[in-house]
Amino acid sequence: MLRKCLQFGRVASILLTGMFVCAAFTACDDKTEETQPSVEESLYPRAQTLYIGGYDWAPPSSFNPLDGDPNFPIDGNIRLMYESLFAYNLLDGTTEPMLAKSYVQTDSSITVELDERAHWSNGEKVTVDDVLYTFYLDSIFPTPRHAVWQYLDKVSANGNQIEFLMNKSEKNPLVLLNLLSETSILPKSVFKPIVEASKKGGRYNYANVLTFKNDSTPVVSGPYNLDSYYPDKIVLKRVENYWGNVKHGGKAPAPLYVIHTLYPGNNHFNNAMNKGNLDVSSIFMPRIWEKKRDDIRSWSLKEPYHYPGSIPTLFIATTTTPFNDVAFRRALAHAINFEKIKAVAVSNYTDPVRPGFILPFGQESKYFNEEDAEKYGYSYDIEKAKKILNDAGYSWDNNGLLLNKEGLPVRPLSIECPNGWTDWEDVIKVVAESFKQIGISTNQRFVEYAEWDKDLRYGKFDLAMKTQTADLSAATPWTRFDQVMNSKSTKPVGEEAFANLGRFSDPKADSLLELIPSLTDSTALKNAYRALNRIFMEKIPVLPLMYRPTQYYQFSTKHWTNFPTEENPYAPPQGLIVGAGIKALWEIKPVQ
Repeated sequence: MLRKCLQFGRVASILLTGMFVCAAFTACDDKTEETQPSVEESLYPRAQTLYIGGYDWAPPSSFNPLDGDPNFPIDGNIRLMYESLFAYNLLDGTTEPMLAKSYVQTDSSITVELDERAHWSNGEKVTVDDVLYTFYLDSIFPTPRHAVWQYLDKVSANGNQIEFLMNKSEKNPLVLLNLLSETSILPKSVFKPIVEASKKGGRYNYANVLTFKNDSTPVVSGPYNLDSYYPDKIVLKRVENYWGNVKHGGKAPAPLYVIHTLYPGNNHFNNAMNKGNLDVSSIFMPRIWEKKRDDIRSWSLKEPYHYPGSIPTLFIATTTTPFNDVAFRRALAHAINFEKIKAVAVSNYTDPVRPGFILPFGQESKYFNEEDAEKYGYSYDIEKAKKILNDAGYSWDNNGLLLNKEGLPVRPLSIECPNGWTDWEDVIKVVAESFKQIGISTNQRFVEYAEWDKDLRYGKFDLAMKTQTADLSAATPWTRFDQVMNSKSTKPVGEEAFANLGRFSDPKADSLLELIPSLTDSTALKNAYRALNRIFMEKIPVLPLMYRPTQYYQFSTKHWTNFPTEENPYAPPQGLIVGAGIKALWEIKPVQ
């Protein structure tokens, strides 16, 4: 059983004892206070504990991987407890083995060979049955991966091999490769009884499955397991019989404990980082170059300091007035002061933004076309924005307020993001100033995360900041385009959607999105992406604002050293816990 209650009692007892001691004497010895370890350190020795932050914000409520929004470390692509078959390395674009040893891809399938050395924390082997059952669960419950079954015909096993047969009518090896790197393989022995017990009237009841919180000694395949949790932190402890240590010469990960501390906002995380109470953070920290005095740095020592991998955007309610006018959307794109966002809002943590939805560097640069960007793209140009509006029939009153084609004032536009996400809040402030220059007023809404998320899913917004595809993968940039332009994902406003949240539609874009995954010829692929990016630049389904790392990655060397960096890139900058970045846990060293 977890030590949740026992540790709480122990902490309370120690704290109370300390209070009585200080009450009994006139003063506590300052020197003794400095040399005695804190209550926290007596439980988790600092030289054995890695503190991380930024991957969760709210007090924990569930560690069930079938939950659509579980707590750290179950959510995202974090590989501390549950491993995937492979892990994507964003530095070189390779798909590295994790629970699997290798894969073979053909025109119709991908066949994976499972690593026969893999076993669960209870000593039982990880089997092909576990893999098959995991994907079976994804076919019957509304997990985040549920939709990928439209690309699969069946998953079957032969000995130690698993064959993923693609759907002939919707063949998409890009999605499948991504799936193999992002699906947490689950123990059938644990989840099958829970799923079967949820049956009501011959049908599985998802709500019943979610009552399983998975918070009492979970059975895991990864190097860490849940040890205890509190409203302000989640504690993981090293699995001493972790099978994957064989890949590291039998050596265990350096930290005995990994603790994720929970804070309510960016400033709290950053203050903890400055004090050395966090070792690794994925939270936006402004002016990282000034943090050398606090023994803090990021992946690179020069701009943009972080490894770029995603494109934060303003999602647009494209079906509602005035956003259903393409000219209006193009004018907005020309009105945004991208350079001010770069310099003021995000501390130059972004290369200059180029038109379109393709990263013009790294693995995607081969798909970026400079000629098209100049011809069809957009840049900060207020006069160009006004001309687009004027040509489309808009005008301005004597106070400079924008009037629509009927001569009526364009209503104030709402722009929202989660409260406490300070870098995004600052971006929205710059955007609001930009729009004001073309006569558009705005309401800036910094709301609770749950409200922002619900507004996006149900289409109840004007402009909302979001990074739909936050991770680089074997399927980017296709997935990035697919998530904002594929009309197959479109739901009417008021119905819940998980993709194409702006309800954009373009038949040519749909055709290209269907074609691209099947292309194997590099020239044909470049041409298809070029055509898709041109549609994006012409129609503006969303408003790209900057380039952002897949996760902000900054670390403190007060207590641990030998973190991966641009100068020492032995692992990608993925926070030591995400994807292929997890291998850094075997290489970091405590400060002596």
